[in-house]
Amino acid sequence: MKGAHFRRLVLSLCFFVSVLLSGCTAQKSIIILLPEDGKVSGEVTIVNDQGSQVLNKSWQSVEISGTQGRPASPIVLDETTVQDIFGGVMAAMPLPPVNYLLYFKHDSAELLPDSKLLLPVIAKAIKERHPAQLSVVGHTDTMGTAEYNYQLGLLRARTVSALLALHGAAPAGTETSSRGSSDHLVKTPDQTLEPRNRRAEVSIR
Repeated sequence: MKGAHFRRLVLSLCFFVSVLLSGCTAQKSIIILLPEDGKVSGEVTIVNDQGSQVLNKSWQSVEISGTQGRPASPIVLDETTVQDIFGGVMAAMPLPPVNYLLYFKHDSAELLPDSKLLLPVIAKAIKERHPAQLSVVGHTDTMGTAEYNYQLGLLRARTVSALLALHGAAPAGTETSSRGSSDHLVKTPDQTLEPRNRRAEVSIR
């Protein structure tokens, strides 16, 4: 089975259905492509020894009977039906990881005003994913030496972590690190000012 963001894209449920005529129990798998932000979230190919099917529409589903059954032709379910059948399971699914970019003033660990506004949003995302794992990676532009930029990137990452704590975020684990000027968002020569490279990358999972 192939597809990006697997946890978010696909709801795969195995359940047992009583077959009344034979008195036996048959195992079936249903795979559903869930939307993301109201849009189709990608494409998933279901493959086994008996064949393959492609899901590329929101709420599209395919059923596989038994461990070696051929995937059935996809059908599109309405959202209400999916919620009625699988609502409890979907509610228990972990939220998908989220990522944010925060930007800083030149040669500083002070966030730009627009990035400061994201702090409560990020703190809320951490609380929603309890217990959450937080990763903050600091970056710089190419001004200065490699060692200076590494330390500045680390200061930026630690500053973001501390500011999130002030907003009530309490992740189960936090990792702060720096890539200094070695990982550009925008490729530039050395000793070049670039505001988009002065950033912290925040990941919550």
